Amino acid sequence: MNENEVEQALRQPAIRLWRRMVYTTHKKVREVEAQLAPLDLTMTEFDLLAVIRRFDGATQQEVAQRLLFTETNMSYHAKRLTARGLMDRQSRGKHKLLTLTAEGRQLIDQALPLVLGIHKTQFSDLNDEELKLLRGLLRRLK
Repeated sequence: MNENEVEQALRQPAIRLWRRMVYTTHKKVREVEAQLAPLDLTMTEFDLLAVIRRFDGATQQEVAQRLLFTETNMSYHAKRLTARGLMDRQSRGKHKLLTLTAEGRQLIDQALPLVLGIHKTQFSDLNDEELKLLRGLLRRLK
């Protein structure tokens, strides 16, 4: 490609939209992680604990599927959170069941209102109709 073709390609709506979506996502993730930092939690750890809070006793595989984690990524985070005393992994045959410890439950119950508050703020410029439209558009992209 010559310079003119590169310049034209970078101005295409699909590329510009992609860059905007990535930029916005990274910015919003950083905002959430700033709220979670005092609790010594990353957004990934929050998501994992929140799913286990909702589906306590789910298998490690079920939780990984809900979070779109690879098996390796799931195992890594589960071991870390278990070592921190926030969750338990119990073997049942060839499956591992995940449950929150009392400390894990307390931490996620403390973190959840913070994350909910930041998400409300992040989307506060959109009305209910716009939120519904955005949700539908994002669903169509998967």
